[in-house]
Amino acid sequence: MRKSTFNYIKDILADYPETDEHIRKREEELRYPYRESDINRDIKGTKASYDAQDNLMITIEQDKRLTGLERNKRAVADTLEEFDEDTEVIIRELYMRKCPKYTMQGLIVNGLVYCSRTTAFSKRDDFFIEIARKLNLNV
Repeated sequence: MRKSTFNYIKDILADYPETDEHIRKREEELRYPYRESDINRDIKGTKASYDAQDNLMITIEQDKRLTGLERNKRAVADTLEEFDEDTEVIIRELYMRKCPKYTMQGLIVNGLVYCSRTTAFSKRDDFFIEIARKLNLNV
C-alpha cells in the first residue's frame, strides 16, 4: 500500500470518533450561513441582488464535504463490523484514541489481542486495504 494512502486512512480513523460532530457542524453551517452586515444598505442602488449567499447557498445533498464525511464514516463503520474483535481492538487502540496507551507489541503482551505480532500487523493491513477499496483509493 502506498504511504500516502496509508496516512490518509490513518487520518480518517483518527477523526472517526468526532465524525458525527463534524457532520452536525457542517449541516448547521449550511442551514444557517453567516450573513455579513452591509454598511451601505441605506444607499439606493440599481435594485441588483446583493444577497450573494442566498444565490450561492449549497443544499445539504449537494455539499461535497458533507458527503465525504458521511462516506468515510460509513466505510469505517461497515469495515469494523466485518472484521474480528482483535482487528477492532488494534484499530481502536492504535488509530482512534487521542492518546494511544499501547503499541502493537504492547497490545499483544498485555493480552488485549490474542495473536502473534505478525498476524496483528497482517490484520491491520487487511483492514486498511478494505477501507481503501471501499473508498476507491489506490492501494
